[in-house]
Order: sequence, then structure tokens, then C-alpha cells
Amino acid sequence: MKNSTSALLFILMLAAGCGDAANPIGATDATTDGRSRVEDVEAEIRRLEQMEVAAVLSRDGAVLEKLWDAQFVVNNPDNQIVLAKPDPLDRPVMQRPRTSFTRDVEHITVNGDVVISMGNETVVPAGDLPSSGETVKRRYTNIWMKVDDGWKLIARHANVIPES
Repeated sequence: MKNSTSALLFILMLAAGCGDAANPIGATDATTDGRSRVEDVEAEIRRLEQMEVAAVLSRDGAVLEKLWDAQFVVNNPDNQIVLAKPDPLDRPVMQRPRTSFTRDVEHITVNGDVVISMGNETVVPAGDLPSSGETVKRRYTNIWMKVDDGWKLIARHANVIPES
């Protein structure tokens, strides 16, 4: 667990320093409708977060391929670091059916071309998975990066919230 925590901290520190210094997205940059660029980015990331939830729930590899970076890495709730595979359908998340999956984005930090999204999720696993049919609550951190063709999810950490 210590190695997983160290890896996550390293990723977060790396992401925090990856903003585009030549063209950072700042709170004072206004768009034509009066909203700040940060507000626009936050709205876009919230939309993409929900798109990812729907794609994971429906096991839509085509959508996930558009959302996930080719080097996407996950520190999953099973305390495993899962590296990207070329085909999203080969990734472990696609082998995990769910009857329900919701995500509540609680906080978004925009730092140039890197965005950190944090919140909670509720998942009901299906099939022969552990906890199948049970409601599982967890915390998550997603790291998005702006690339040529839009925002890509580059790293994720999720952990189950123990029942009290």
C-alpha cells in the first residue's frame, strides 16, 4: 500500500507541474460569454467524467478509447496498478460488469493543461465479481490532460470507503 500511495503522490506532483507555461488556462482569461476559461474547462471535465461513467457502465470501448490516453494508468480499488493496454476492451475495467455506477464530482483543480478531478463513486458490481449485488462506495482522483484532440484521462486512483 505504501508503494501505491507513493506512486499516486508522484503522479499528482508530476501533473501539478505539467501546465503549459506559455499558454496556461487562468481564472482571469474570459470567454466571449463572460465565463472564465477555468469555468469552461471545469464544465467540460464534468461532462467528460459523466461520459466515462456511462461508457464504463455500458462497456463502450469506442468511447473509452476516445477518453483514455494511450498511456492511461490506474491505481484501482483492488490495490493494483494497472497499466494501459492498446485496446480498451482488453483493460480490466471492461471485464467488470456493473448494474449501477454513479460519480459525484466534488472538486476540480485546473492547472494549465492538467486537471485534477476528485469525488466519490457508487458502484454495484454484477456477475461473479466480489461484492456482486452490493453497493460499494469509493473515493476517486482522476487526472486529465489537454492534448491536440481534446482532454484525455491519463491517470486514476480509486479506493473503497470501508464501512464504519
